[in-house]
Amino acid sequence: MAVNMKKGLFYSSLLANEQGVNLLEKLYQAGVHSLSERFSFFFGRPFELKLTGFFFLPFTWLIKNLEHTTTLELGVHSRVTGDLKGELYLCFSRETALELISMEMKNRRPLHKFSLNKFDESLLSEITNILINTFWSTLHEELPTRWWLTPPSSFNNVLKSIQLASKIYSFDRRVLLAEISADHPEIKMDLIFIPSGESLDHFLKKLENHSTLPGASSVLD
Repeated sequence: MAVNMKKGLFYSSLLANEQGVNLLEKLYQAGVHSLSERFSFFFGRPFELKLTGFFFLPFTWLIKNLEHTTTLELGVHSRVTGDLKGELYLCFSRETALELISMEMKNRRPLHKFSLNKFDESLLSEITNILINTFWSTLHEELPTRWWLTPPSSFNNVLKSIQLASKIYSFDRRVLLAEISADHPEIKMDLIFIPSGESLDHFLKKLENHSTLPGASSVLD
């Protein structure tokens, strides 16, 4: 559900484009669907991911939430350049990392014994690369545009990594938070995008215009 927020201290012009935001949510849903198919093939078993949250939040709210959240510990970061610019973060708990690694290794490890070794880190890196690239490729297929992702780099402190971005982006900026979850096994990940300048505003307008063209993707209907 796209969150509408009225004008106020953290108001951003990009939120005025409600139709563009709703279309972007549909693109995210398409990305998550493609990711379910890719993961089902990769893990060799049915795997259904769902978009369970889609919110625009003030940067300050995100920081405060992370300060009081202990479950988001690990993640990867990519920089987005081109027509759409900003910072992309995929964040998750150690338990989610364990589930993903166990699925790839076709076995389950006791949670209380969980720690990442070099082999685990390599597997997790492969899985997160698939996730980021599959998701982003779907967006590109639905709306071809000029954008590039840097190779994802891992981090083990979500709050610290997001705080580093605050040195570049002002606190009055809105950030896009998408919650991606699965039930079997239980997995939850947050995909956070911090847009640069007005690039997301321009992208939403382009998305809105694209949806009215003959032959536009059925995903945007």
